[in-house]
Amino acid sequence: MPSICLVAGDPSGDARAAAVVDVLKRLRSDCSFTGLGGPQMRRAGVALLDDLTPTASIGPFDALRHLQRFARAKALLRELFRRRKPDLVILVDFGDFNLPVVAPLAKRAGCRVVYYISPQLWAWGRFRLRWIRRYVDRMLVLFRFEEAFYQRLGIPVTWVGHPLVDPALQGGVETRASSRPREQAMAALGLNPWRMTVGLLPGSRAQEIRRHLPVFLDAASRIAWRMPGAQFLVPTVPGIPPGLLEPLATPRATDLMVSERPMAECLPAMEVALIASGTATLEAALMEVPMVVVYRTSWPTYLAARAVIRVPHIAMVNVIAGKEVVPEYVQHRARPARIAQEIVGLLRQAQHREAMRQELRKVREALGPQGAVERTARAILSELPR
Repeated sequence: MPSICLVAGDPSGDARAAAVVDVLKRLRSDCSFTGLGGPQMRRAGVALLDDLTPTASIGPFDALRHLQRFARAKALLRELFRRRKPDLVILVDFGDFNLPVVAPLAKRAGCRVVYYISPQLWAWGRFRLRWIRRYVDRMLVLFRFEEAFYQRLGIPVTWVGHPLVDPALQGGVETRASSRPREQAMAALGLNPWRMTVGLLPGSRAQEIRRHLPVFLDAASRIAWRMPGAQFLVPTVPGIPPGLLEPLATPRATDLMVSERPMAECLPAMEVALIASGTATLEAALMEVPMVVVYRTSWPTYLAARAVIRVPHIAMVNVIAGKEVVPEYVQHRARPARIAQEIVGLLRQAQHREAMRQELRKVREALGPQGAVERTARAILSELPR
């Protein structure tokens, strides 16, 4: 019976790993799965050694708070590799832990190592290439430009495409053309169909929400003052401690609704979205939702990143497009007044929104055809020892 160990450390990686496991079980029913991850991997049938999703951090400085948890996770993996060496180790994103810690540990144990969802080495941190060259047998990447990047360096790589383009049952997002009409989405969410809806998506990690939510709510108040007919929709993220969302319960003049419905059901209702940089920008792009992207992190992390980042954009939508398709407001530039002005401009100018949607369609095409999760699963099975 082939055994596969998967290691993911944030909610997004947990979801992507779970989707792949579901397909692997269909393609090869005799496989067993263990590793580190989160609730979605557990539901998919992975025997978890520990749940790492609470450690999801923004940069290495924020991760220092979880050193004890990481040390425990390393010890659990070491014991697993000693007791029963897996036939294959799949590292899913989470580069600050997977590359320097898990990859060497797995390789020293004699395991074959596959990396799914590449760290953004093309943007920053090329010093980490030494770990990939020494400890990773194959990279499975989401974007064509990542495939070209690794090919130039002589590193074994397979482009599998982005899982977001797959049907919702595999964790993807439908395109606007195939999704429910806006009116239907508004009715399902209980929103007023005669009013313009602004989405507020402050992130999926606890630290992101702490830093972004106050800024987003301040910007929303300013938007509501200038656009009295606007209403605001906040989709919640599974697994986030309820205390983080307490500011949403504070009485305010802003007409704001919090929804626990899946993101794919919330996005069609939005004319415009204010989004923390991350996977959510691609989800919104697939639904052709015009957006403004914001990101704040700790100052040590920001200054360190600024010194090494090699690309002009942080939003993946803009990175893929190779230009600024959606506005970005990072760190000290992410001020509520400026953000509100940008959102109001989009709400008032239908032509501007349509021009942005046309650019987002091009981004959607660059993500590749459907079937990314199955291609990933088949690529993983091809790496199992014969």
